[in-house]
Amino acid sequence: MTFTVLTVCAANICRSPLMAICLERSFLARGFGGDVDVRSAGVSAAEGVGACPEVTRLTRSRGLPWLTLEQHRSRVLTDELIDRADLILTADRGLRSEIVKRARPGSIGRTFTLREAAELAEAVSFRVEERTMEGNLRTLTTQLHHSRGFIDLPRVQRLPTRSLPWRRLEVHTHDVPDAHEGARAPHGIVLRLTVPTADRLAATLAHGVLAHLR
Repeated sequence: MTFTVLTVCAANICRSPLMAICLERSFLARGFGGDVDVRSAGVSAAEGVGACPEVTRLTRSRGLPWLTLEQHRSRVLTDELIDRADLILTADRGLRSEIVKRARPGSIGRTFTLREAAELAEAVSFRVEERTMEGNLRTLTTQLHHSRGFIDLPRVQRLPTRSLPWRRLEVHTHDVPDAHEGARAPHGIVLRLTVPTADRLAATLAHGVLAHLR
């Protein structure tokens, strides 16, 4: 069996595919190749649309798996994808709420924003007793959920933009802002928030599992 991670954004062309390739790369680097399956979807996605050209360009320029993004095709979030996922990571709190409002059984305990999960994982003292990687990852997910409300997390940060250094973008520390809708954030900020956070989360979960299996 595998541990399934589902990353979610709005259109599944920018944030969630980027989250997925970063998590997949980080898990692979830590020896979780066949044990973790990372997928992505969008709550308002159209089927079969390619990844955002700008995030693909930036990904390539930073030496990330840009070819995977070039091959990406969007898909809409379904109840079946939600039910099959062991861990659901959304780009922001609004998307997290949309999933929970679907009232899928048990989804609330498996659904976090990417940045929320990374902060919780680093603050929790994990206790695992399963004999498999995927079993321990499920246990860690449950412990992340149970730690909510008991750990103080930062709230809002003001991020400088490289194109307009005097501009400060207010971003909630649970969110990766959308570069395509509303008060749009530069794609560079999307990468700056997503790439290291995905690596931190994968590293912390891997440490929690491997420390027990050694």
